[in-house]
Amino acid sequence: MTEIKAITSGKSGNDRDAALEDLFSKMPEEAEVDIRLPSKGKFYTGLKPITIAPLTYEEEERILRSKSSGANSIDLLLAKCISGVEISDLLQMDKLYLLMKVREVSYGAEYKFSIACPHCATDVSTEINLDTGLNIKEVEDDLEDPRTLKLPKLGVDAVVRFPRSSEEPFHADNETMIKNLYKFVKSLDGNEDTVFINKALKRLHIMDVKSLVKEVFRGEYGVDPRFMFDCPHCKESSMMAVPLDIDFFSVS
Repeated sequence: MTEIKAITSGKSGNDRDAALEDLFSKMPEEAEVDIRLPSKGKFYTGLKPITIAPLTYEEEERILRSKSSGANSIDLLLAKCISGVEISDLLQMDKLYLLMKVREVSYGAEYKFSIACPHCATDVSTEINLDTGLNIKEVEDDLEDPRTLKLPKLGVDAVVRFPRSSEEPFHADNETMIKNLYKFVKSLDGNEDTVFINKALKRLHIMDVKSLVKEVFRGEYGVDPRFMFDCPHCKESSMMAVPLDIDFFSVS
């Protein structure tokens, strides 16, 4: 019987590992990115210096595959790239800012994408500089969380707080947000009982509910993803928003 001989490359696993380490030792080290959050880090306990590492090809592929598994791709991406803060604790204003910074660190500040003109429906290729092309508003030094507002109709004080990243399912859409608004109201007229607060919110005047929603979410802080878009075809101008789906984290 003919002897079957094993064919090897002549190198052991240790040799390959050493060669790989030698290969990537030639790559310049990524400089640490100094991150100043829109919240200024005011509303976190035990916050450490925040650093961002760029995505690797392997991580990008894993995250893109996670879309079909139902996993939270954005949180997976941030967990891979961000250190110094728990992703589940992030305020929305800081989370969006960090997403922008991960994209910038990984692929550069210029982001090229296609967008449909709302006037003529033409798909147009455009680009924006994520570092200089968007407005960022930081919180004021005296802003607190939780904080108190007086309801305009009922005339009593309500104490509210910012939602955290882990609570995004509670305000995924307008109906869900209204249903779960009581979760972000710590007290109403001094009463902290959540059942009482939930029942009371359902009886509030619409002006009071809108005041609560505005104060809970405070959408004026952080990165404003909107920009002015001038269509080269119909010449109309529109206020548009940078598309922030998972494809935002792939090469333009």
